[in-house]
Amino acid sequence: MVTEAPPTTRRAILDAAEELIRCRGMGGATTRAIAERAGCAEGTIYRHFPDKHTLICEIVHSSFPGFHELMKSLPARAGTGSVRETLEEVGTNALAFYRNAIPLVAGPLGDHELLLQQRQFFVEGHAGPLVTFQAVTAYLVREQQLGRISTRASAPHVTRLLLGAFFGQAFVEAIVGEDAVLGPDRQFVSASVAALIGGLEP
Repeated sequence: MVTEAPPTTRRAILDAAEELIRCRGMGGATTRAIAERAGCAEGTIYRHFPDKHTLICEIVHSSFPGFHELMKSLPARAGTGSVRETLEEVGTNALAFYRNAIPLVAGPLGDHELLLQQRQFFVEGHAGPLVTFQAVTAYLVREQQLGRISTRASAPHVTRLLLGAFFGQAFVEAIVGEDAVLGPDRQFVSASVAALIGGLEP
């Protein structure tokens, strides 16, 4: 469990860690370096964040609270508004979120031990990509039950196609740079959702 820290200290630690990870990568964001940049003792970090994964997940969550709130509220929005517009809203937020999150969570992919620790953190904290998948899938299932989208399509697979498009775009941009951008974000999101909608119509 994370111990509450004074807002200024907590924010300084989060800001320092995010800046170091983005500038130096996971390896360069040692607790010592984070403490130096945040202007606190190294032990202060561990008093308020049990491990680096907790710290990273807090950075991701605090950077885009709107995305997490959207995912929480999404299933209850079934039957309201336009399905296309709702999925476009999901897409717009997901693209921005993945662009922000990928540099922060990519580090453990190259370290098996860290990867296992991160997976355990996701399980114990009910966090990570699967929570997002569950929210979108629940929304799609409810829309199917209401007859607003086709029941021929598998909701879990549609979820992965939808979110995968935006994760993949953000990932390629992180590796290649601006050459990977496929038009304005609004156009990319709209075209991606339109590609799915044709197979979702009842």
